[in-house]
Amino acid sequence: MNARADTGSSRAGGGGEPSTEYAALRRDPEYAELNGMLLDLVPVGSGRTVLDLGCGDGAVSEQLLLRDPDMSLVGVDPDPALLDAARARLGDRARFVAGDAAAVSRLFPPHAFGTVVLANCIHLVPGLDEALGAIGQVLAGGGRLVFNSAFYAGAETAADLPLYAELVGTARSTARKRGLPLARSGGGRDPGLRRSAGDYRAALGAAGFTDLVTTEREFTLGPRFLTALCSTPMFATAALPGIDRVTAAELLAETLEQQYERAPFTITRRCVHFSATRP
Repeated sequence: MNARADTGSSRAGGGGEPSTEYAALRRDPEYAELNGMLLDLVPVGSGRTVLDLGCGDGAVSEQLLLRDPDMSLVGVDPDPALLDAARARLGDRARFVAGDAAAVSRLFPPHAFGTVVLANCIHLVPGLDEALGAIGQVLAGGGRLVFNSAFYAGAETAADLPLYAELVGTARSTARKRGLPLARSGGGRDPGLRRSAGDYRAALGAAGFTDLVTTEREFTLGPRFLTALCSTPMFATAALPGIDRVTAAELLAETLEQQYERAPFTITRRCVHFSATRP
């Protein structure tokens, strides 16, 4: 969900082409590096059974199997088209099942997995407590839950907030000048994006997880990553509410390019990684 970052999505019909909503972000090497750091937390060996929750098109599933070819891997995602892409990518090397984070305790028997991975998608799981409860049921005793997020309260540095504000403010001004149907408010940030690292620690403790290890790392966003970020629903629809996502993404990318041409810049962001154990 990793690649698409959307374990909580309820959209998705049947069949068709895989979602392009997060395609540009999936292809970005900086994004892949963040997920690579997460995979370092996954135990290797002993034929472990691993659940890649929010597997998207199977990009992280593939990396997991490259690191440990003997693992038994199951991917779960709510988007049937992305699951088709994952099956095409990995064939019979993994099994893929339609569902979301809260559904895993209904999809699989208790204690079925030694490790559960959510690669940069936990922020889009709508009901965190329910999801952690379900994950705890399918993890074996001593099993490990690992996840990361680059989209949480505190991920942005204070020094860079004016750059975000300039990007969004200029794009909104341009939208009004062009007569685009910009709404007054998009209702604020998605609840998942308002969670802090502390909120995740508290939720893991309340769900009974132990041996919690948290690591925050800074990384640099260049213009390519920022353009990919602008194309995602979580950014485009929040920045330009009322405008369809594709048009909003194009306008944000245009504004970003102009902003960068005036004064080249990079943005520093934090990514938080968690590892926790089910007793």
